[in-house]
Amino acid sequence: MIDYIEANCQLPPLEKPLYDEDSDTWDLWFEEKGNQHFILEDDLICLPFESQEEATQTFNRVMELHNEELEKSKPTAKAS
Repeated sequence: MIDYIEANCQLPPLEKPLYDEDSDTWDLWFEEKGNQHFILEDDLICLPFESQEEATQTFNRVMELHNEELEKSKPTAKAS
């Protein structure tokens, strides 16, 4: 699942996992990654999980990945 998220979803998720009564799943919502169309908005991607624990674990891992990306993108201070 993490590979799919990294390939197709913008990080971070839009919010913490939400319970969907209709489907009895815990859902994580993301914006689509890499939409190159200048007029169309990014689609939303919903990933359903059968348990709150699984959804929360995935959410936590994705947030770790997001934080790692932020750290990599920070400019490093150069010694003078």
